[in-house]
Amino acid sequence: MIDQYKQLASNIVEYGKKLGADQVSTSLVNAVSFQVEVRDGKIESLKESGSAGMYVTLCRDQQRSTISSNDLRLETLRPLMRSAMQSLPFMGKDPYYSLPDPQLQGRADVTLEFSDPDFPIHQSEQKVAMAIELEEKTLALESSLRSEQAYYSDLVSHTVHADSNGFLDGYSKTLYSVGISVVTEDKATSGLNIGRKQTDGWFSSARFWEKLEALESIADKACQRTLRKLGAIKPPTCEVPVVFSAEMARSFLASCSSAMMGDHVFRKQSFLMDKLGELVANPQIQLSDQPLLSGMLGSRYFDSEGVIAKPLTLIEDGKLVNYMLSTYAGNKLKMESTGHAGGISNLVLEPGKYTEEELISSVDNGLYLTSMSGQGVNVTTGDYSRGAQGLWIRDGKLAEPVSEFTIASTFQQMLHNLDLIGCEVDTRNPILTPPFRINKMSISGT
Repeated sequence: MIDQYKQLASNIVEYGKKLGADQVSTSLVNAVSFQVEVRDGKIESLKESGSAGMYVTLCRDQQRSTISSNDLRLETLRPLMRSAMQSLPFMGKDPYYSLPDPQLQGRADVTLEFSDPDFPIHQSEQKVAMAIELEEKTLALESSLRSEQAYYSDLVSHTVHADSNGFLDGYSKTLYSVGISVVTEDKATSGLNIGRKQTDGWFSSARFWEKLEALESIADKACQRTLRKLGAIKPPTCEVPVVFSAEMARSFLASCSSAMMGDHVFRKQSFLMDKLGELVANPQIQLSDQPLLSGMLGSRYFDSEGVIAKPLTLIEDGKLVNYMLSTYAGNKLKMESTGHAGGISNLVLEPGKYTEEELISSVDNGLYLTSMSGQGVNVTTGDYSRGAQGLWIRDGKLAEPVSEFTIASTFQQMLHNLDLIGCEVDTRNPILTPPFRINKMSISGT
């Protein structure tokens, strides 16, 4: 499959050059996916789909145009390319656009295991049965639980990139995911919780079928996470330490990393603009982008421009040492591409030495944060304000659930106040982070 797509990409590049383009690049992605959703033992939705897309950028004399098509036949693509070339004289000149430096391009000289050779052997009946079994196991744990949805999904994708520098390469990836969401009703007879429903769940994702979490474990976590929300109250307005669960740590770092992307920096939409070399975080923080971790969800051999993938330190001993740059962002900032066209690969916060239980026991009076909502994140100014849910911590132990409040601070303060880092990393996402503690945040409750 990859060889077939590489031949197509090569033909497209040659045709673009024949039309007179001085720079040509193309990226092609083809994917086949399966997804089943079940509820109360019955299939609610089952989708098997194939998708394909190809993007071609043609540039001449600093004027460029991009076409896209879901039809990968040459007889469809060639007329589109001719039309794009005819439109180039009407495009404005952009001196910052260029293909990458050919010296930066290539395939990382490692073996990244992200394609399961057993992907074809798993039959639809087995996948449906897996979702149904997960639902049965979860509901059997607690009679008050009702299913919102149990699901199984998988995907195999093939990606190829080529350009007129001579770069031509591709790879295949597989991805599996299985999970459940459940709901239960609060049994309160007075107060705000009368009739209130609480929902939560759990899921597992992995590149290999055998790496998926056991269904019993997923069911148990989904059950416990939902039941612990019952009887939630509003916490008092105060300033306290906040322990971010691994999922919430991931949400925080996702927003934080966007401020390190070159596009945000050259557009002056980052609170980290002009901060290279400065202390921007607690000195114990080590943050990096690691594309060469075998089996992880964000791993890659090269970025979407064909720039070879390499580890990149972002924050070292609390100092900001690099931004993540595509070729265009690098040209804008008069810097070199770091291989981040297409975004992060695996963003890694170096783990500390504390278990999550030890992080919680370090707090006499504070919050264990399990959920956030709302859009109160501004990476330009650094302001951070989110709706939140969690469990209150008293004398180092989890106490009552809390909800209907906001947490607030700024990225700048949060990075400096992040003082304890856990050791248990959640690998279900390209952002690989353990839980951590921020020693002071504002809580707006009662």
